[in-house]
Amino acid sequence: MLGLAAAGFAIAAYLTGLKWMGGTAAFCLSGSGCDIVQGSRYGSLLGVPTALWGVLLYAAIGALAALGLTASRWTWAVYLVAAGVGFSIYLTAVSVLVIHATCAYCLASGVIMVAILLVLLRRRGAIPRRRKLSALVPGALAAAVLAPLGAAFIYAVPAGGGGGFEGALARHLREQGAVMYGAYWCPHCTEQKALFGDAAKDVPYVECAKDGVNGRPDLCEKAGVKSFPTWVMGTERREGVQSLGALSAFSKFAAPK
Repeated sequence: MLGLAAAGFAIAAYLTGLKWMGGTAAFCLSGSGCDIVQGSRYGSLLGVPTALWGVLLYAAIGALAALGLTASRWTWAVYLVAAGVGFSIYLTAVSVLVIHATCAYCLASGVIMVAILLVLLRRRGAIPRRRKLSALVPGALAAAVLAPLGAAFIYAVPAGGGGGFEGALARHLREQGAVMYGAYWCPHCTEQKALFGDAAKDVPYVECAKDGVNGRPDLCEKAGVKSFPTWVMGTERREGVQSLGALSAFSKFAAPK
């Protein structure tokens, strides 16, 4: 169990580092499912990489295993792992049904979480039976259901807290002749659009990938775009993901009162 927790911790920590520093996961091509999943709005939860919550969860499970599974620790481990399994199932469903891309590292983490649950159940025979297994089922099911429900509720909240500002900024950028150059496979471009929430459709955007929808690589080459995303407005340009505040200053946008 400790070994499995360590493996899960390593995967989650690796994905957390990639999210913070950028870059493509090892053994994954640029623009692959790993990049798309990491760059989607589901790549962050409560302002930090979603993988960071996995780091904390695996650390807690590993600590319980290292201390020795007494009856109470075994019970807490079951609850934590049940929450992890439920959350993994939720994220897998989202990646397949919503994002339409999968990340091998994320799937591996889910498999590890299920494996830990199986180990826990198998180890039950060595734990003092102070409680019947049936008594743990309601709590474990509650943890498995409430974890993804809580995450789904948070993800349902519009990014940026209020579409009025984001929509007004997107329209202002368009009116000022600003353009965002990017590519459909670029995770940072997806992250940039996510900052606008529902107003992302109003962002003045040019697709640089030849095989992308309405791809115009000629315009990107003419603008001298070398990295994604790149914002260009007249002679001014900004490279990389820009906060809404930075874009407001860049375009001299005054938020409506």
